[in-house]
Amino acid sequence: MKINFKLNLTIIFLIVFIASCTSKKHSLGMDDEIRVVCSKLDEPIIREYLSSVFNDTIYTPQPEPVYKLIFSRPYDFVDLKKYAHLIVAAVKRNDSNAGYRLLKQLLPKNQYNNSKNDNPMYLKRDLYAKDQVFIVINALNEDHLLKDFDKNKESIQAHYNEQFNNRTNRFLFKDPQINEQKKLKLNFGWNIKVPWGWEILKSDEKARLFWMGAQYPYRWISVNWEFGNNINDQLNVGNIFWKSSKKHFGSIDFSDFQFELEKIYFNKLPGWRCTGVWSSNDSLEAKGGPFQSFIFYDSQSDRTFHINTLVYNPGKNKASYIRQLEYIAKSIKPNFD
Repeated sequence: MKINFKLNLTIIFLIVFIASCTSKKHSLGMDDEIRVVCSKLDEPIIREYLSSVFNDTIYTPQPEPVYKLIFSRPYDFVDLKKYAHLIVAAVKRNDSNAGYRLLKQLLPKNQYNNSKNDNPMYLKRDLYAKDQVFIVINALNEDHLLKDFDKNKESIQAHYNEQFNNRTNRFLFKDPQINEQKKLKLNFGWNIKVPWGWEILKSDEKARLFWMGAQYPYRWISVNWEFGNNINDQLNVGNIFWKSSKKHFGSIDFSDFQFELEKIYFNKLPGWRCTGVWSSNDSLEAKGGPFQSFIFYDSQSDRTFHINTLVYNPGKNKASYIRQLEYIAKSIKPNFD
C-alpha cells in the first residue's frame, strides 16, 4: 500500500506540474509596448538607459519609435506580470526604494546581492506567460547600470526580435490562404504567405506583378521581378526602385524625404533595403505613410525581386505594422529547386 500511495503521489505531482507548465496563457500587450516597473526615484535614470537600448526610429513621416516605454510603479507589478515585454529595474540600492524591495522578492539572495563585477541584467523567457521576455535590471549605481551595455543591448534586441517573430507568426499565419499561395507557385514559380483576411488586388503574370492588401489599418505588399542580376550597382538598384514604383503605383509618389538605401542580406540573399515616405497624388483623397522596400537577387531562378510594403494609418501607430509587413515579405520562397 505504501508503494502504491507513493506512486499515486508521484503521478499526481507530475500531472499538476505538467498542467502548470501547459496552462500558461499567451502574453498580453501590444508588440511595440514595453512595460517598465521601477520607483519614481529611479525612473529618470532607467528611462535614459532604456531609451539608448531601444533607439530605433521609423519615419511615418513623423519620427515614431519602434518601441514605446510605459512606466509603472512596483505596486502595479502583479497586474503587469503577464505582459509580453516586462522590465523590472532598480538602481538606488536601499530599502527605501520600492523598486529594490520588489527585486528582493523576485530574485534569489545571491542575485539581488550581486557585486559590481556582475552583469546587472537578468533575462528570462516565458516566466509568467507564453511569448514573454522578462528582464530584471539590478544595478548598484549608474556606473554599474552601464556595465556590459553593448552586450546587453544586443542580447535584448535579439530576444525582442525573436519575440516579435513568434507573436507575429501566431497572429498573422494561424490560418493562411493556402490556395492563393499554391496559385502563386504554379503561375509565377515563387510564393509568399498570404494571411487570412488579405485581399489579392492584382496578380499579373505578363506585368510580373503581384499585389495584396488588408484594411483597418491599410497595409499593402507588392512583388515584382525581372530576370538577371541587377543589384550589383547602387545606382541601378535606385533606378529599379523608382522606375518600378512609378510603373506599378501610378497614384502614389515616393518622396526623397528621409529616403535611405542600404545594402543588406534578405533571407541570406544579397540585396538592398529602401525606406522612406509615400504619398498619394490623388487630389480627391490625400493619403501617406511609411514604406519599406526590399530588392534582392535569387541566383537559382536568376531573378531580381522587388518587394514593396506600405502602411496607411493616419494619426495612429505605424511602426509595428511596417515590421509585420517585413515579416510577411520574408516569408517569400523565390524558387522551388
